[in-house]
Amino acid sequence: MAYDFDLFVIGGGSGGIATSRRAASHGAKVAVAENDRLGGTCVNRGCVPKKLMVYASHFPKYVSESHGYGWKTENGEFSWEEMITAVNNEVKRLNAIYQRMVDNAEVKVYRHHARLIDSHSVEGC
Repeated sequence: MAYDFDLFVIGGGSGGIATSRRAASHGAKVAVAENDRLGGTCVNRGCVPKKLMVYASHFPKYVSESHGYGWKTENGEFSWEEMITAVNNEVKRLNAIYQRMVDNAEVKVYRHHARLIDSHSVEGC
């Protein structure tokens, strides 16, 4: 298939999304190729999930320290499944935000792996 874009971005991470939206805001016809979820490594597998898990790991300390300030608490339980569900739900929420941003900017998203063939051609794998 042949397509004609002013800019074709390979990778729907933060940089790819920002670049595509900026170009589209200036009137460019833009597409993004991303074979995974929008947001890139940071949103999907790196920074965001890690920070949420680290945040959750601090709660036992806060509960314990609260006893010195008059709080009475019972021994808590931890559910790995519930924490992972909460983390995954936040990642899905962020994916949806990225999708809305490209939709609002009228950027076409191709859910494929892509590579450059030459200076004017991209191949979807």
